[in-house]
Amino acid sequence: MNEHPATIAPFTLNDQSGASRAFPTGRPALLCYVKEDCPTCRLSMPLMEAAHAAFGASADVFAIGQDAAGNAKLIADNALTLPMLDDSALAVSFAADIDTVPTIALCDGDGTVQRWFVGFGRDDWRDLYGDLAARTGLPAPDIDLGGYPESRPGCGSKSVEPGIAERL
Repeated sequence: MNEHPATIAPFTLNDQSGASRAFPTGRPALLCYVKEDCPTCRLSMPLMEAAHAAFGASADVFAIGQDAAGNAKLIADNALTLPMLDDSALAVSFAADIDTVPTIALCDGDGTVQRWFVGFGRDDWRDLYGDLAARTGLPAPDIDLGGYPESRPGCGSKSVEPGIAERL
């Protein structure tokens, strides 16, 4: 597990429909910070969608996108139904100290980080699905992770680009 914050600060962002979504909500939450032009983020989107389908009745599953146009492209290209939260202002990514995308955080109902990984790891996703199944009492999605690479590094977060820290 990489170093991570002990908790994710509360936030409210709009999803793709314009609805306001708050975190935390008292339910377990799976957060995935992404940007569209990152191949590793694109690789993770079907797995996030599978998590939403499998666990969404008992857990919040949110993708936190760093660019409005890119968010729309990720939604369209992956037929996403999970809430894609618009963090174009980058304040939420900055507050969580996200330096690489994708960054995946599993939090308990009050925002305390339980699991955290950066980039893509087949074993990380397998363990994450098992953890969510245990927390929710729902079955893990039936995904053949063998078709995915063992690991892949992520990309730089937009929240660490020059000038962003000063603006925020």
